[in-house]
Formats: sequence, structure tokens, C-alpha cells
Amino acid sequence: MHNLPKNSTKLKKKSVLYISPDGILEPLGDSQVLKYLENLSGEFEINLISFEKKEDLNNRDRFRSLKNRCDSSNISWHCLKYRHGIFGFSQIINILNFVFYPIYVMIIKRCKIIHIRSYMPGLSIPILSIIFKFKFIFDIRGFWADEKHDRLGWSKNSNKYKFFKTLEKYLFKKADVVVTLTNSSKKYISTKFNKSMDKIHMIRTCVDFQEFNLPEKAIRNTNLTIGYLGTIDTAYDFNKFLKFIWDIRKFNKNIEINLLTKSPNKQIEDYLKKNNLSDVKYINQFLERDQLHAEIIKFDLLAFCLKENFSIIASMPTKIGESLACGVPILCNSFNEDIKQIIQDEGVGEIYDFNGSFDTDMYKSLELKINDRNIAVKCNEVARKEFSLESGTLAYKTIYQAQ
Repeated sequence: MHNLPKNSTKLKKKSVLYISPDGILEPLGDSQVLKYLENLSGEFEINLISFEKKEDLNNRDRFRSLKNRCDSSNISWHCLKYRHGIFGFSQIINILNFVFYPIYVMIIKRCKIIHIRSYMPGLSIPILSIIFKFKFIFDIRGFWADEKHDRLGWSKNSNKYKFFKTLEKYLFKKADVVVTLTNSSKKYISTKFNKSMDKIHMIRTCVDFQEFNLPEKAIRNTNLTIGYLGTIDTAYDFNKFLKFIWDIRKFNKNIEINLLTKSPNKQIEDYLKKNNLSDVKYINQFLERDQLHAEIIKFDLLAFCLKENFSIIASMPTKIGESLACGVPILCNSFNEDIKQIIQDEGVGEIYDFNGSFDTDMYKSLELKINDRNIAVKCNEVARKEFSLESGTLAYKTIYQAQ
């Protein structure tokens, strides 16, 4: 055996502290946080703080599975319980954990990079910046305070809104790198916060093509199956979606709605009755993430309407990439410039004004896309171009290497 030269040393991996308010036990945290970190863990020392909901922590099999995945990738996972409640003791504990637990990890690990997902982990940054030296990545995921105003009715005069807008300004100024989901928000951030464009990176939500991909053979029902995936409230206008169903039934009575939601059937039935659609054929079910692909590939079309407001310029829902990966075209409103570029310019669906009328020309255009033999392949190609887990991982790797 040859002895290594005395000046030969093993290169130490650059250490990263990633703080996520989303739990990796949830489907979103798994797909949009853990999958990236697993791919990055070969080159970087990853320390993950995530905030997990009580009901997810109670699923012991799921917990063990995620713990094994983290261990096999050498990811140091610090799992904290997120306590429900807007005010009171529970929220105080959450805030204290957001502020002080990262300090504990930094004392132990002395990470060179701190990467936060959304705004709440930013509560720790002012104190950490005093104690430690590190590069800071602000992964905004959306304009959080304005989303609370637009979707949950936070008053712009409220103390909580003003506080988080102040924190937002600090975080944008402090960040060495900002990551956002859309080019629309990238331009806004650069102008509003005087941030150089080369410090702002657009990385979309990601799709794992081992989970979401084209079916082995085309699946077509006799009915026109229109899919709906995810929540029916907050950011979304379900009544406008149902107005579209009403309009399209004028041209095609063989409509079936396939709803993949957590909403109870009674709530769905109330919406249908309100929109004079009590007789429409529909199914409503909540599926685990590993069951989604088998259901999405049955859609002829995915449709939804996002409420249009300021904060929506930074949004790019995960279902867009997942549906396109499964070869399913999309009909939605023009909620920002990015979605127009993806859906309209790439020819993988229709941009529809839900406030307008659905006429014969619109139906014929939509029908041509749905019946196009090449549409599934085209959708999948666009998903790979815009939402690839591999290209997202490479983008984060490049950012980490540059810090």
C-alpha cells in the first residue's frame, strides 16, 4: 500500500443548512425539497431543518421511510413539529424554533451556506448574520405576505403584514442569491428591490420523470374527461372552473369531471348545484402521491382558474409540470406572463378568459389539441424543458458552487 503524500488532503464538502417550513413528510416537501437535496448530497454536506405536521409525524411507517432516505444520502435531518394555531402559545413555539433552532445547528455544523425556503425561516437570518459568517440564499417560492393578503384576507394595515413586508425587504437586500419560480417575479424583484439580475435565478417547480411520465399506451374514454387537481379555494376560483364546464357542455354533453382533491363530496355537490351542474358526471377522490400518475394519465385535459392578483406573478403550481409530464394538455387563465409562454407559445393547451364566453372557435381549437396524436409527446417535451428535476438540481448545484 502506498502512503499518501503528506500534503494530500481529502477535499471537505461545502456544508449547507437548508431550512424549510414545509415538511418533507408531505408530498410537496418530498417532491420539491427532499428530491433536490438527495441529488445534491453527493457533492455537498446537507443539513435539513423541516417543520412537520403532527398528523404526518404520527405516520410512523412514512417517517421511517423518509428517515432512511435521508440517512442513505447522508442528509442530516432535523425534524421539528409544526404546531397549529395563528396566535397563542403554539405559534410562539413555532417562531422560537424558526429563530433559535438554526443557531443551534450552526454552532454544531458551521455551515457555509444557509438556504431558506419562503419567508418564515428568514426570522433567524438577522441574528445568524451577527453570530456567523455564511452565504445566504433566499428561495422565495412566492411573495408570501402578499399571498396572505390576496388569498386569506390579511389587511395591508395589519401589524403582521407590515412586519413581514419589512422582513421581506431585509431578506432581499441581505441575500447573496434569490431564487424564484417565474421570470415575471424575477423582473419585479430586480426593479423593486434594486437587486442585480445576475443575483436572481429562476428555477421552476420540479417533476421527477420516474414518477410522472407518458403512459405506455393512450388511455381514452368515450367521455371527455376534464381533470382538476388540488385545492378548490384560497388561490383558486372553483366557480369559474365550473362555469367553463357549463360552457363546454353546450358543445359536448359527454363530459366527466375527475376531481383529485381533499374536499368532501358534500362541498363539491354544493358547488355543482350552485352552478346548475347537479347532473354532471363526476368523481372526487383524494389520492396518495404515488397514485397520482395512474389517475392523471386518464385526463384528456387539466383545467383550473387561479385568482388574478399581484402575488400571482410569482406562482407556478406543481401540477402544471406534473400534468404536462403525463402528456396532458392544460387549460387555464393568463395568471402571469410565464404561463402564457408555456401554454400558449408552446402549444400545449389553451389560455382561456374565464370571464368571457366559450364559443365555437374556442371549442374547435381545444378539440383539435386534445385529439392531436402528437399532443402527449409535445406536453412531455415541454415538461422536460421547463420543469425537469435534473435541470433544477444542476441550477442549484451551480449556485452552491459559486458561493
